[in-house]
Amino acid sequence: MKKVISLFLAILLIGAYGIFALGSGESETVEQGKGTVQSEENKSNLGDYKVEILSCRLAKSFDDKSVVIVKYNFTNYSEQPTAFFTAFDTIAYQNDIGLNNAYILKDNANYSADNQTKEIKKDANLDVEVAYELNDTTTDIVVEVEELFSFSDKKITKTFSIK
Repeated sequence: MKKVISLFLAILLIGAYGIFALGSGESETVEQGKGTVQSEENKSNLGDYKVEILSCRLAKSFDDKSVVIVKYNFTNYSEQPTAFFTAFDTIAYQNDIGLNNAYILKDNANYSADNQTKEIKKDANLDVEVAYELNDTTTDIVVEVEELFSFSDKKITKTFSIK
């Protein structure tokens, strides 16, 4: 019986610690403006990393669908070499609907997804491009970046007009 009570108390303490460790649950969003970065440099820090949403350009996929290629700059401040795709979750939206990633583009798109998987060491930075299939070619795109594994709700956002 003492073991059951001890186990129950341990679970209760761990649960209480988890609730207090998560904080108030308030979300912090950093708005970077329409087309240009308008935030202070430290506003683009996410955990042990820094990410800036730099620009976007239109292209076509191999099956002639419209695609937007978003360019990011990624800096690693952690002690461990890290790749962009293991550090961040990136999502692009049109009309509040998530866009699918595009992987195979026409040759004239000059697109290379290679930098997404390259690990960089502490204090190094790298430009990374991610392509998304568009729902249409007139609606603004909202890009959000957040840390892939984090208890923080902080995210970096930027809106692009593609009209």
